[in-house]
Amino acid sequence: MDLAWRDHHHARDQTWRALQIEAVLGAGLVTVDAQHKDLNTTLAAAALVIVAALFGVLISWHHRKLERRKIIHVYNCEEFLGLHRDDLLPKKQEGERLADKPAHVRDAVVGFPEPFSWWRVFDIRRTNTALFIMRMHFAIIAFAAIVVIARYTAS
Repeated sequence: MDLAWRDHHHARDQTWRALQIEAVLGAGLVTVDAQHKDLNTTLAAAALVIVAALFGVLISWHHRKLERRKIIHVYNCEEFLGLHRDDLLPKKQEGERLADKPAHVRDAVVGFPEPFSWWRVFDIRRTNTALFIMRMHFAIIAFAAIVVIARYTAS
């Protein structure tokens, strides 16, 4: 279980690191655009940002699959150890309504992370860290496109 948790946290750290690199490249794009004021230079810098963000999307997608595998492994170990009880680690049963459980149990319910789908990524009603990271990749792509369009219209 410990190894599965460490793998999960290592993958999450890598995902955040990819997003940080994209953000730094995005800041660099603004700097390049402000210094050179040239469409071709801005376009080249934006292409770098977009390619990095697309790789970030792929990394995030892969890490979500890894996260699900690791969490399912941990969940199965917890189940084997008999830890899934309302007084320890409550779990959501098939077809069970969480509203029927007391608040302190509802807040502690464990379950599997949902798999990614394009609909979930763009459904703002769904919130979790993995979806936030994925949305930030797309926001950085949109930002790079906006900088290029702004430079094009200014030229």
